[in-house]
Amino acid sequence: MSASNPQPRLDFSDNTLRIDGEADAMAAADLRQRGEVLLAGAKGDITVDLARLSSASSSLLSVLLCWQRFASERSLNLRFDHPGERLLALAALANLNDALPGFTTAGPGVNAD
Repeated sequence: MSASNPQPRLDFSDNTLRIDGEADAMAAADLRQRGEVLLAGAKGDITVDLARLSSASSSLLSVLLCWQRFASERSLNLRFDHPGERLLALAALANLNDALPGFTTAGPGVNAD
């Protein structure tokens, strides 16, 4: 990644994984791997906070699904908070809202950001 398009920052504390920055297709594979490393040492209920994302794409949706599967295989419960309107729309278009806990609670008139 170039300096003009840095990798999104990941922070894991208090059972919350926060993503900060732009998560585009170029960042997806690395983002997936870094997130799985952080989730590997986690226990119990985990929140993935998407509030500080500056972009949303189908690549990011794929990363979230991979994290969901990774967590499930380790008996972790993942919940996604603040998915944002664009990410909600992408998930709805792909009929994936039910596969991503936290995506189904935001509806018309609900602030997902």
